[in-house]
Amino acid sequence: MAKVYTITREAAAQLLGISTRTIDRYIRSGKLSYKKVANKVLLEKGEVYDLKKDFSALHQEVETEVISQSSSSTGLAKSNPQLEAMIEQKLEKFFLIFREKDKMLEEKNKIIFVLQQRVGELETKIQNMVALPDYTREKQEAIIEKQKLEEKISQLKSSIKNEKLINLILIGLTLVFLIIA
Repeated sequence: MAKVYTITREAAAQLLGISTRTIDRYIRSGKLSYKKVANKVLLEKGEVYDLKKDFSALHQEVETEVISQSSSSTGLAKSNPQLEAMIEQKLEKFFLIFREKDKMLEEKNKIIFVLQQRVGELETKIQNMVALPDYTREKQEAIIEKQKLEEKISQLKSSIKNEKLINLILIGLTLVFLIIA
């Protein structure tokens, strides 16, 4: 079956919720095939929707259920409402912390997105500049700014990785508390 190239880079970026720069990276790495028509890059519709499915699978929340074989002597935990209330309070606190971490991660992702857009704008500006005596000076400034922005992006990415690790540790602790209770 022949591939149909109908989606522009911009439309694919908007559909996937990522930048056109990321789309370009996917094209270069071979994750997306493309066809150039009248100086426009068109992407294969099926591949874009497959990538969207992959993204949605990554962002789904996994529901877990802890099943354990325990003896009939678990009546102590059920008969102690104070213990249950305390466990509920701790769980609510953990979930509140998780929600706050998720909000922080979303904010950092937005900052990364804005910085990546700025880097793309600077690259476009550099490409479209006319050869003038101060072209090299402006190019140097743009390269320095690009490097600073890329450093900031890498710092934010490492910060996000650390936040994810902390979230995983907190989830593990929650599971341990649930198993102990």
